[in-house]
Amino acid sequence: MNIIRRIQQASIYPFAYRITSLKSLLQRLKTFTKPTTVIYENNYKSEKVLLIALYEKGELRSDVLNLLQTSKKLGLYIIAVNTLKIKNPSIYKEVIDVYIERPNFGRDFGSYKTGFSYFFKNQYEKLCPRLLMLNDSLFYTSKGLSEFLENMTNTDVEVLGATENHEIEHHLGSFCISFKQNILKNKKFIKYWRNYTNSDVRPVVIKRGEMGLSKTLKRCVTKTKEFKAHYSLAYITDLFNRDISLVENISKYYRNPSFHRIGDTGWRRASIKGVHDRLKEFYIINDSDMNSTGNIETKIETDQINFLSSTKDLQNMLERRLPINQMDLAEKINKETLFDFIDCFTSGSQVHQNALFLLHIGLPFIKLDGLYRGMFSNADVEALALAIDTNESLYFKEVMYNNPFGGDRYIGWRAAAFNYGLI
Repeated sequence: MNIIRRIQQASIYPFAYRITSLKSLLQRLKTFTKPTTVIYENNYKSEKVLLIALYEKGELRSDVLNLLQTSKKLGLYIIAVNTLKIKNPSIYKEVIDVYIERPNFGRDFGSYKTGFSYFFKNQYEKLCPRLLMLNDSLFYTSKGLSEFLENMTNTDVEVLGATENHEIEHHLGSFCISFKQNILKNKKFIKYWRNYTNSDVRPVVIKRGEMGLSKTLKRCVTKTKEFKAHYSLAYITDLFNRDISLVENISKYYRNPSFHRIGDTGWRRASIKGVHDRLKEFYIINDSDMNSTGNIETKIETDQINFLSSTKDLQNMLERRLPINQMDLAEKINKETLFDFIDCFTSGSQVHQNALFLLHIGLPFIKLDGLYRGMFSNADVEALALAIDTNESLYFKEVMYNNPFGGDRYIGWRAAAFNYGLI
């Protein structure tokens, strides 16, 4: 965002916040008298539960339907809460055990609250060994889906999220969290959902919902280690240590820059250039920079242009210029490649920042707001489409491209509201 436009939108922000808050209030009043309806329900027999928040009109998306079919094969009891209307809900009776439609207010946490209210009203927490909470803000790929669902529902970890987020404060991504029975029965957890107040203002939902839920869960677990993400930084670094080829090929999974975009995240992005800069910082010293000899002596021409698409290209370039053993150079490049990546891994939202990499190592979903929020570029969408099953890639691209970058579509107060995350 250029400076002038940033100043303009900063001056509009208080007005934009008041407008979005007022719209939220009006939507609350508009939906206040509209009923939440349990369309149908099947008997519960102490199964593990999948609670999913939906925003589906007419029919379910094909990837969501596949998620539900896969979940049923694993024996999960499915509670689905939809803020829109399905044309013929009864056709999904084989994959949805409890189907609820509610007024469209409160975003995904409004649906979670409705689902948990139903769950606690029927005292299922006394019978349910584990509950997995998901929503349809994700595109669910077939590859690895069954294994992932098994990992999330067969674990003994009391609170297990798919991914975590270190922005503002550490919390689990609320689009995928699994709870053990002792958490479901915990009075603090039940009280959180009973007292949760719906809002359509996005920052309020993030603070009161996603972050507030993580705070509550941290108080509910019996030990600190019982609150964690499956794809945590510890898990990722252990993966790298066990598979050096993952380090050597990591450039295939870098996030692409979004050019000429006001809404680009500004998150640190892992890159071959970043690895090169680390090498220069820690190892490479020009003779002109100091009188004594450094770790490696070199005279790299500043006007030399190199096209580097991998760490191997970087190694080949440096081998031509530096008097160093090939194995030593490869070791140092791999080390700095790893450190550059893990330094950037926790910058911003992991599920957006590392979408292609996480997909490669087994996470079977992609956040659908990545392009809209400016966190993905079109190049990222194309790379992700190539990484999933070919029979899903066209539909995936249609869903993503139907929700293009918000910074290109809004003007006035809406532009300020978008760029400050209010909508």
